[in-house]
Amino acid sequence: MQKLSKNCRQLDDRWVVLINEINRYEPGEYPLPLCTDVLRFIRETERVVIPDPFEQDLIYTARTLAETGDPKVAMFKVHEVINGRLGGR
Repeated sequence: MQKLSKNCRQLDDRWVVLINEINRYEPGEYPLPLCTDVLRFIRETERVVIPDPFEQDLIYTARTLAETGDPKVAMFKVHEVINGRLGGR
């Protein structure tokens, strides 16, 4: 459990970096490499967390949002999963 918590903290740190990068762009003007990084982050989160059915639904929604060009909202969906694993801090 301690390793999962450490991994979730690392994901949370990476989330901050990515969301800061996303905030540099106007909505709808996100570069493809950034969207690809968000999709990679979503996959990594799914691999680390091993989501329950509710979390899996959030991750599926995040993936769909990222694939359709809305990485910012996708990141907030993923953050719900990460934050839940960190105890809602």
